[in-house]
Amino acid sequence: MTEQAIRDWLVGFVAELLAIEPAEVDPAATMEALGVDSATTLVLASDLGELLGRTIPPTELLDHPTLAALAGHLARQPSAV
Repeated sequence: MTEQAIRDWLVGFVAELLAIEPAEVDPAATMEALGVDSATTLVLASDLGELLGRTIPPTELLDHPTLAALAGHLARQPSAV
């Protein structure tokens, strides 16, 4: 998947989580600032793994604390799909 496609998916995930429009989600804001807590991180890592066809350790989300940074990182990683 492209970086933009992953970023769009992440924005949609957070928008749904917060019950807001995707346009209101700032991909440059930290996930913590967006309301992504530790329990949500686990769900997000699992859902991302399904989307990308590989295991996403929750630590990858912690190492890349914004949606934009995470999307860039994940786009550079190999996918099983």
